[in-house]
Amino acid sequence: MANELNSYWAQQEQVRNYFDGDAFQRWASISKGESKNFAQRKLIEGRQAIHRCLLDWIGPVAGKRIIDAGCGAGFLAEILAEQGAIVKGIDISTKMIEMASARNGGRDNLTFEVSDLVSEKGNYDILISMDVLIHYPLADLPALLEHTLGRARERAYITFAPSTAWFRFLKSVGERMSGSSRTTSAYLHPISEIHSILNTLGYQSTRQKLVSNIIYNAMLLEIKPKR
Repeated sequence: MANELNSYWAQQEQVRNYFDGDAFQRWASISKGESKNFAQRKLIEGRQAIHRCLLDWIGPVAGKRIIDAGCGAGFLAEILAEQGAIVKGIDISTKMIEMASARNGGRDNLTFEVSDLVSEKGNYDILISMDVLIHYPLADLPALLEHTLGRARERAYITFAPSTAWFRFLKSVGERMSGSSRTTSAYLHPISEIHSILNTLGYQSTRQKLVSNIIYNAMLLEIKPKR
């Protein structure tokens, strides 16, 4: 596994330092839906739209074991726990997990832990991983998805940033508008490549939804094992 993840560990450090560093307060505000400029408003709108779609697709979750991999400040995990799921949220940002834990302390069916995708070894009914694959290059995705999707017995929901000429243009515009507030490496992945990887690993995408604006462009997939 380690040899197959060519740049994963280096990327982990970059992402961890980003979210635990100067970006923490900005992303804490974004997680709460608090915007200070146009770029943040569009980012919040996109994230909220894709979360609404996810919650509609996922259906009743009472009693389901769910892993929210890359949970950030834990707001989505909290909603699922309120609906009766047994939820574990993981994130590589210590500050994000501290924020999530402080808000949700004492809830028996909701736990948070500082961890990365590959280090998580648990087994669950459903896996959610929102806005995480954007941090990793295509070469790492076969091994990363094999491990991550293997955590879910029933189904998974992931997002990735699709690569098309239009979205590459929007990415360049968004980066200019975001300025110094943007920044870790952001990878756009061809939709056909993601489907090819899933097929090779023995999975199929049963639903997909694109949410797009000038700042936030993401494809949500519902993924199930092939029968």
